Amino acid sequence: MIFGLIWILNFLKAQTNFIAMYSASTYYFDSSAEVDGSADVLSGIKAANWYHVGSLAFGSMIITIIQIIDFVIIKLAEKAVA
Repeated sequence: MIFGLIWILNFLKAQTNFIAMYSASTYYFDSSAEVDGSADVLSGIKAANWYHVGSLAFGSMIITIIQIIDFVIIKLAEKAVA
């Protein structure tokens, strides 16, 4: 259960970061010297949930595994020192 909770939290963080980066890049590439572009947030949400959801979930799983291993190693090191 804890693994799933951490995985979901990392997935939501990755999804939020992806949408922010997508919006920033559409704003940057739609802008010119005369006119400001538009940050296309809804397209970012669509791309995150339709095209890249597997990549975001897999990356979140890898990050979760590393975080749990890091937590276990830190706790073992604390017990070894104490």
